[in-house]
This record gives sequence, C-alpha cells and structure tokens, in this order.
Amino acid sequence: MKRDNLFRSVFIVILFVFTQTVTAQDKKVSLGVKAAPNLGWLKTDQSGYKNQGIVGGFGWGLVAEFYFAENYAFGTGFNFNFQNGKLVYPEYRNGSVNGELTRKYRLKYLELPAMIKMKTNEINGIKFFGQIGLGTGVRLSSKGEDVFTSDGRPDETTDFRPIDAQTTLFRASMIVGAGIEYPIDNSTSLVAGINFNNGFTNALKGNNTANSTLEHSGMPNFIELSFAVMF
Repeated sequence: MKRDNLFRSVFIVILFVFTQTVTAQDKKVSLGVKAAPNLGWLKTDQSGYKNQGIVGGFGWGLVAEFYFAENYAFGTGFNFNFQNGKLVYPEYRNGSVNGELTRKYRLKYLELPAMIKMKTNEINGIKFFGQIGLGTGVRLSSKGEDVFTSDGRPDETTDFRPIDAQTTLFRASMIVGAGIEYPIDNSTSLVAGINFNNGFTNALKGNNTANSTLEHSGMPNFIELSFAVMF
C-alpha cells in the first residue's frame, strides 16, 4: 500500500513537471499581427537641404518572438512601412532657372527587424516591456510630389510619380521602444507600444543640379504607435 502511494506520488510529481515543461515550451514562441500609424520625417545634414516637417504614414506586419528566458525574447518578423517626409533644396532647371524644389516623399519598405525584448512580471495584470535592436529594410517603391519655386513664386508643380531611380534600395536603422502587454488568457495578449525608428543610411541618391558637388541626402526617421495581438 505504501509502495502504491509512493508510485502515485512520484507519478503526480512527474505529471506536474511534464505539464509545466510543456506549458513553458508552448510559451517559447509567440506570433502576432501589428498595425502602426507613424509620424515621419527626413533627417539631412547636407548644405542647403532642409527638412520641411513631419508627415503621417502607416505600417503593418507579422511579429514573432522567441523566448530564451522567462522574460527575455528575440523579436523579429516583417513590417511593411509606409514612410513619408518632405525636403526643400536648391534646384537648377531648364538650363537657366535657379530656384528651390520642395519634394514630398512616399517611401515604402519591407523591413526585417532583429530585436531584444525585455519585460517585467505581471503588475496588476499588466506587463511592461522595453526593446532595442536593428531594422534592415528593402525599398519596395518610392514616389515624389514636386513644387519648384523661382523668384519666390511656384513655377511648376508635379503630382506624385515614381522616383525609384533616385532612391536607394536598402535602408538600415536602430529601433528603440517600450510598451505594455495585457494578457487576455493563457495564449493571447494585447500589446501597445511606442517605437522610435532612427534611420542611419541615406535613402536618396544622385547629385544636386544646382551644385553638382552636393549629393542628395535624406535619412528616413519615424515614431510609431504599435498595436498588436499576440497568440
């Protein structure tokens, strides 16, 4: 009888450990979908080039998290980012007209992030997290809307048109973010966060027509509000 109780106790312990192991293994991978409105701008340090403010954009994608410890994960996936911005710079047209070109950019990238995510234990039913990493993007399309001004007056306006020949194919960035995670049940949670995507590669190519020694320069940056459902 004592032996039966011992076997029963050992079996219960083994079953409990196995159940906890399976549960932990299930939580090692988490997948989800995200939507992220953003505010973007083009950073430039080129002489005569000026950023013309913040322009709204949008992003969406798939999120994948691989946990290597209870509260630490490697995050990746893919993002379709619609990044916008506006620059003004000197322009020389028709062989005789000097002026300024104001160009609004619409840039679309497929981004593959590589992130380290760190989060807290539950605090009043909510988990807080921070994340940092790199983003590698491939330009899918680019368009520009132009307003050419000479003598202080708009001289020529061009609607959005493809400018892929004037933009670079690859983009790299640093991503820093923070947010909250609200578990709905054992397998599903809602996530909200804010991310700063700081580009450090030039998205433009070619030389300025008013001064051929100057290269076009603009690095896309944006701040996004990210909303995701994780499973």
